[in-house]
Amino acid sequence: MRGKEESFERFLNDRQSRTGAAYSEYRNYIPSYRMFPSSIFRRCFAGLAFSFCLALSPKAPGYALENVAWPDNTVVTLKMNLGSPNNSLQDGSTSWIAAAGPASDMWNAVMARVQFSRVSSSTTAKSGDGNNSVVFTDSVFGDSFGSGVLAVTYYLSQSGGELAEADVLFNKAQSFDSYRGDLQFNSQGNVIADLRRVLLHELGHALGLDHPDDAGQHVDAVMNSIVSDTYLLTADDIAGIHHLYGAPAATPTPAPTATPTPTATPPSTAPSRLVNLSTRMQVGIGDNVSIGGFIIQGDKRKKVLLRGLGPSLGASGIAGALQDPKITLLDGSGAVLETNDNWQDSPEIGDIIASTIPPTDPREAAIVAKLDPGNYTVILDGVNNTTGIGLVENYTLDTYYGSRAANISTRGRVGLDDDALIGGFIVRGDTNKQVIIRALGPSLAGNTNFAVLANPLVELRNSDGDLIAMNDDWQTGAQKAQIIATGIPPNDPRESALIITLGAGNYTAVVSGADGGEGIALVEIYDIDP
Repeated sequence: MRGKEESFERFLNDRQSRTGAAYSEYRNYIPSYRMFPSSIFRRCFAGLAFSFCLALSPKAPGYALENVAWPDNTVVTLKMNLGSPNNSLQDGSTSWIAAAGPASDMWNAVMARVQFSRVSSSTTAKSGDGNNSVVFTDSVFGDSFGSGVLAVTYYLSQSGGELAEADVLFNKAQSFDSYRGDLQFNSQGNVIADLRRVLLHELGHALGLDHPDDAGQHVDAVMNSIVSDTYLLTADDIAGIHHLYGAPAATPTPAPTATPTPTATPPSTAPSRLVNLSTRMQVGIGDNVSIGGFIIQGDKRKKVLLRGLGPSLGASGIAGALQDPKITLLDGSGAVLETNDNWQDSPEIGDIIASTIPPTDPREAAIVAKLDPGNYTVILDGVNNTTGIGLVENYTLDTYYGSRAANISTRGRVGLDDDALIGGFIVRGDTNKQVIIRALGPSLAGNTNFAVLANPLVELRNSDGDLIAMNDDWQTGAQKAQIIATGIPPNDPRESALIITLGAGNYTAVVSGADGGEGIALVEIYDIDP
């Protein structure tokens, strides 16, 4: 069976704006266009082909399917022959493949039984050649694209709806760029087409998804026939692909008594290291954002993954989760190294996926960075000053032991019950690891305009949730001399600290108010082994 998915990414070509009467006029124009070229419809129908339009979106639930799909465990190799752009691209990509390629990574991150791969190719697209070509061309295998058409997905399927080939054809007569965010328009009112956004939609067709709005649904989706400002996969797109190919294994989310499993396991002779910190807390605005610090020691760079989670916490039964988290990485001088809002929009999307622990929601944030020894800070806050319970994580991805995370810490607001400051960390290796855990509050008073936690209490729990150590006022415990000997005792006697030697495993430090108080606090885990 031969099917043609024509995505008439038609946008506004009449020098009209997207608002008011022009929007209504444009919406009314689309159906007449689809009905107009009856000869094309007959050619498509005769070849058992189907054509679809793409244009701006409404919203209520339901993905739509084309009733075709790839066999399980298929790797769909995309042969990319897109050449180089004539002008520099807005997102800094140096080739069309670099600009469009992450679209396949976005789909890979949310499906289990089928995956895309990409190779550069100089092959000319030909239907029936067994290749899944992605090319610029001036026709649809000899047929005209038609007026205003940006791209066509042309697929072949066998009896029973088993896909065998899918070609994505970009119209050479159209203008393309690469950018994220809202649709852009030139001075004549014509849209500037975002190549990655178009390919993301077309690959959805190549996987077997149809237009939900054409099926009478009202959802926010990349797969809608009407173009919107949406440039990332939405919950509806992901639900559709899960129906076809299943969901990837869920990324573990730390609960108060557990932390996620890291991607890298050190070799059997490795010394123990701290490889992860994950802190869950109520994220506010101003001084009430989540501020995580870490120190890298050694003689080599360290590769880390930083994640800022919120929406996926709801699936773990946590109410009031932060709906649109953003993370910012700063160096020891306070200079911003990188920021990320939606992880699928990251230039490191390939590394994030390769870590095996990408965020499970496209609204969540992630950064992969290779960092020199030094002090670093990661800030978790909500886009547009939104608030809620969020999770900030720091994973060590490489297995080089000439550098290490010697300190990992998070500052945030401590509340009651689920609003405690909850820091998870992971020890990996074959030897025991000695750490000092500090919970600070009063000594922060000079660094914030907000009320600090007056009397912090710290508890340490293992992966089963069992309490293995706790401290209220550090000078009153039996470890006072040991804590002083570390050179980093807390500055205030009301603050807490404990020293403990731990085997490999997952641990959680919970900071709360000893007297039921609330306020800004800091939880720190120091590696005090040489």
